[in-house]
Amino acid sequence: MRFRFLLSGPHGALELSPEDLEQPFLTSPSEKHPYLTLKDYFGALQKLMLSREGDILCSALRNQNLQNFDLSDISEVVISSEKHGAFYHIASISLSGLKKKIQFAVTTALSASAKASLMEEFVIMQQLAGMNSDFLPEVYFWEAVTCHTDSGAEEFVMMLGEWLDGYHEWHLSNDPVSNMRQIRLWDYEKGYRFLSEVESYEMLRQVAYILTYYYDQTSFCEIYPWHHGAGDFVVKAEFGALSVKLITVRQYEPLVHFEQAEDADRLVAAIHFLLNLSLRLRLDRLDGVGEPAWINDFSVQAAVEGFFAGLRAPSATNRLMLGSLTDFLEIIQSFDSREIADMYESLLHIYAEEDQDDFGLIKAKLPEHASQLRAVLQSFSLREH
Repeated sequence: MRFRFLLSGPHGALELSPEDLEQPFLTSPSEKHPYLTLKDYFGALQKLMLSREGDILCSALRNQNLQNFDLSDISEVVISSEKHGAFYHIASISLSGLKKKIQFAVTTALSASAKASLMEEFVIMQQLAGMNSDFLPEVYFWEAVTCHTDSGAEEFVMMLGEWLDGYHEWHLSNDPVSNMRQIRLWDYEKGYRFLSEVESYEMLRQVAYILTYYYDQTSFCEIYPWHHGAGDFVVKAEFGALSVKLITVRQYEPLVHFEQAEDADRLVAAIHFLLNLSLRLRLDRLDGVGEPAWINDFSVQAAVEGFFAGLRAPSATNRLMLGSLTDFLEIIQSFDSREIADMYESLLHIYAEEDQDDFGLIKAKLPEHASQLRAVLQSFSLREH
């Protein structure tokens, strides 16, 4: 079984030489680990594939619906570093020699907080998959892998799951042709490209739909925090169609807490969910790592349409308890722009605690956003969607 180590990028994958592997391991996009190298990181990923005498790999292959295989048939394992994020590190693992193409994703955490979050995320992803697995990658298991070096030892926590082939990260970027900020698809295979406004609208509508689908009005649990700047949602855009997946879930808890789940509380919680959804759907980071960036006005319509589509989606659980959506829409259509802006007050302290840079942009844009949200709600009709 031969192992190869690659570094993915917008211009293709680069095979790493022994000299490249001696470079420091990045704990974040701009911070180097004091002694770990890329060789240590890739070595830990290799160790994961071989751990428990191959039992972990066999279990993962069976999750890929592969039967009657022999690990000795695997001729090559290609491990590609895909991303060093501020919290997690993402790698893809491709196996050659079996009956079909096999590729896995491995999410790695190193800091104590990241490791605790990743283990919690594993549980949440399985919980949400029990509601509907269509919008998430399948996760198989997590494992602690210790890396020993002459300078010390570090423990990685690694979660192995499904690789979403053809799905890519995206971010706002400055389009030199239109001289405007547009959503740019980070397609390493076919090259970066800007999405059309129609494509961008559909992508954001699906993001809003997914988040609303998993919103539970019995417990008020929702997927939060999430952020486009962190690459939480990925998209496949091909053959004139788009498909969106959510690849990370940090928490699944109520954003707004109530002592009792009365009907009025459900109404207030659902309104706050929509307010938060419509605003945060507009937040990104320029090119993924730059300054806070604000997505164009069409995103408000996408948020509202995705929200109501998510509320009406069929579900195996009785989690939606708003009653008549027509009545709910009439209630929120009764608010003027000032009232909508005032209702955001209860969320502002959350935004301020999370990210001061984002908070500054939110405060500057909030009056205009409240007016745009009201206008969209006034023109929205359930009969047309």
